Amino acid sequence: MTATRRIYIAGPMTGHEDHNFPAFHAAADRFRQAGWEVANPAENFGGRTDLPRETYLRADVALLSRCDAMAMLPGWERSHGATLEVVLAVELGLRFFDARSGMQMEEPPRTTYSAENGTASVLDTAKRITAGSRRADYGHPADDFARTAAMWTGILADRLCEGEAITAMDVPLCLIAVKLARQVHRHKRDNLVDIAGYARTASMVAGDE
Repeated sequence: MTATRRIYIAGPMTGHEDHNFPAFHAAADRFRQAGWEVANPAENFGGRTDLPRETYLRADVALLSRCDAMAMLPGWERSHGATLEVVLAVELGLRFFDARSGMQMEEPPRTTYSAENGTASVLDTAKRITAGSRRADYGHPADDFARTAAMWTGILADRLCEGEAITAMDVPLCLIAVKLARQVHRHKRDNLVDIAGYARTASMVAGDE
């Protein structure tokens, strides 16, 4: 008896209408009709889209590790998550299929993904970091920077004018200055990500978001 083949649907979600779920579901239907058992990330958690990004990634990697093949939706190469999944699928020796035609690809898809620079934009990366695990680890920026400001005030007390104190808003602005100084010395993408991230946290401190 031949074991059921299992295929994983990979493609872009972020920035697409309805998170691109209709394309995922249509591809899943096509492969199920062709006799495949399908792992469709759009079906995870009942279709919820409000969970932390790392929660989805852990679930997706677990699904992918149990598959024999991957079906690629258009635009996958512009998705940080899908590109990462492709790298893992290549390492696992999976076969690759075009999700729309159902045809097997002769060669694995090529990707320029690396842990150093990824494929997401600087702004997308900064937004993901400031909204994900770091928020859980450090708390809201207003609270985190208020604690830092109190310590900086103590350290710099002898240099501050009487009655003056470092504020929560001063902290991200000073950290941006540190990153700018490092970027002037040598370009590093992480500097730009951190500058964007600190700018966003400054907006949070100001109550803009």
